[in-house]
Amino acid sequence: MAGTAHGTKRFDAFMDDALYGPVGFYVRGGRPAARDGDFATSVELGSLFARCVASYLDQVWHELGRPDPFVIVEGGAGRGTLCCQVVAHAGDCRQAVQFVMVERVEQQRTEALKRVEALSTDITVTALADLPASPLVGMVIANELLDNLPFRLLERSGTGWHEVHVSPEDSSEVLTPAPADAAAMADALAPDAALGARVPLQLKAAVWVRRALRLLERGRLLIFDYGVPRTAELPQRPQSEWLRTYRSQRRGHNPLHAPGTVDITCDVAFDQLPPGATLSTQAEWLAAAGIESMTAQARARWQRGRSDPTAETLAARALLDEATALTDLDGIGAFWAAEWRVG
Repeated sequence: MAGTAHGTKRFDAFMDDALYGPVGFYVRGGRPAARDGDFATSVELGSLFARCVASYLDQVWHELGRPDPFVIVEGGAGRGTLCCQVVAHAGDCRQAVQFVMVERVEQQRTEALKRVEALSTDITVTALADLPASPLVGMVIANELLDNLPFRLLERSGTGWHEVHVSPEDSSEVLTPAPADAAAMADALAPDAALGARVPLQLKAAVWVRRALRLLERGRLLIFDYGVPRTAELPQRPQSEWLRTYRSQRRGHNPLHAPGTVDITCDVAFDQLPPGATLSTQAEWLAAAGIESMTAQARARWQRGRSDPTAETLAARALLDEATALTDLDGIGAFWAAEWRVG
């Protein structure tokens, strides 16, 4: 539980308010978008990422014995962009799919449903504020969700671990001795952290993953996010490299500055999540999902017409540029894809 010390808020409680409180970033309208939003995600670059996901859904549907219904739950659905794109490109499993968008922010849920309704799709789509309760056969998917879930923040000192609290008066840091359980967790995750080094304790992300796994009677949990395989990598770097803020696609560094006006994110430490996941880079996952074959025609069209490009040729070039961005190992192609198999 996010306690207080001398009238301060623990960092995770501060972050929760800054993002999801009454005047939080997402409640006030913060959102991703390719051009005019606060940050761009794989989903917002175009439909190619969703086409790969839709292809993977077909694969899983067949592996599970073609269940009907085949329930797809998307965590952190936002304005429904991925849902709309997957629904548009659903293949063999289309007849069995039921899509559930999970989005905490009511305004975004409402907008997402309106966007889906405008598609006039034959697939049943619903929206919830939290993960459903009933066991299901299908998939749970989340793209860049875990990095947004509030986390605790600890700093190693000469007398042990201290926890970061935030003063509500001026949003300044206050360090207090960490509870024994939090200190023990930090010691186990980053035993060699130097004095002054910091580590995030991503308990809410771990709880979300456990709940998603319990939701699956049979199926897959698939998460895309930026991060590191081991927490111990983080205290070796400056905090500003793994604890970020974004606004209007510009990156900031101080998460305490102007709360409610910026997005706050953190590299996901995958060793803090439940065990059993297969990790690959997003580039590797997209390659396995068939991104090369999906862009083969565009590549041939561009090669034929690049000397005298038409609108069709330029559209092919745009698709190839999208594929390059999605698989760029100096960019989002280096994000992690984590997959758990249940049943």
